[in-house]
Amino acid sequence: MSSEGTATLGDFGAGGRRSEAMIDKEQAAIDATVGEWEFQVHTSNSIGWHVPDTTAALLLRSTNQGWALRRAGKLIGSCETLDEGLLLAHKHMQARPEGQR
Repeated sequence: MSSEGTATLGDFGAGGRRSEAMIDKEQAAIDATVGEWEFQVHTSNSIGWHVPDTTAALLLRSTNQGWALRRAGKLIGSCETLDEGLLLAHKHMQARPEGQR
């Protein structure tokens, strides 16, 4: 991962070799946010969102099997690439704009 906060898909194990496609994880996480959900934090292997003043939270985390989206520890879905994971998170937030279960 570069010092500017961008990383290639290959940096996350997607497709083996490093990809030339660059992803700004923070901006991608902000762009995925809908409704009252807010981007909270990103690390080298995870991205988190929450709804302020509630316990509603999502965590997109890189695992050996790919990316897993979890809510309150419960698996919501999984995918192979970071792009797919961000899309999955976006769809989940769209379906629950205020963080309801």
